[in-house]
Amino acid sequence: MDEVSGLMTAQEILEASLMKEEAAYRFYDAVMNKTKVDFVKELVAQLRAEEQKHILLIKKKLADLNLGRG
Repeated sequence: MDEVSGLMTAQEILEASLMKEEAAYRFYDAVMNKTKVDFVKELVAQLRAEEQKHILLIKKKLADLNLGRG
């Protein structure tokens, strides 16, 4: 909970969220490239794709916020 206690604005929350999603994407990317087990690779690829969707969504919301649509 300490990670979020200092977050005050919508922009700060979205930026922190974006950093977490990008870190998760990098984690899944690294795991996918290391595993030799097909079903694990498929699962991790799906999880990585979900993180990519989250990244794009957060970036859109940040853009909206910066354009005064938040």
